[in-house]
Amino acid sequence: MNSYISNLYLKPVDSATSQRLTPTSSTTESFAPFLRSTKAITFDVQVGDAFMTIDGSTPTSTNGHRVYATRAYTLSVEAARAAKFIADAGNAVIYASEMTN
Repeated sequence: MNSYISNLYLKPVDSATSQRLTPTSSTTESFAPFLRSTKAITFDVQVGDAFMTIDGSTPTSTNGHRVYATRAYTLSVEAARAAKFIADAGNAVIYASEMTN
């Protein structure tokens, strides 16, 4: 049996810069590279719903996980590296921070 145990209270990575993505309904965006000490990414969707994929495929309105405006999410750094976002309609704003244990 395998387990991954993470500190319930993640802390920001020293010297990491937060990232702001602004995908549209016709353009996808992905996160920039993360620092080596990053273990997880916490992000919130500030404006507009979006679709997100982490399997290498391109997100569309019929492919991907819907991430809702005004909600916060956390991804492992591996999933965040693979994440691609597209706005559901119009524009979306996604704001992310790098976290560690």
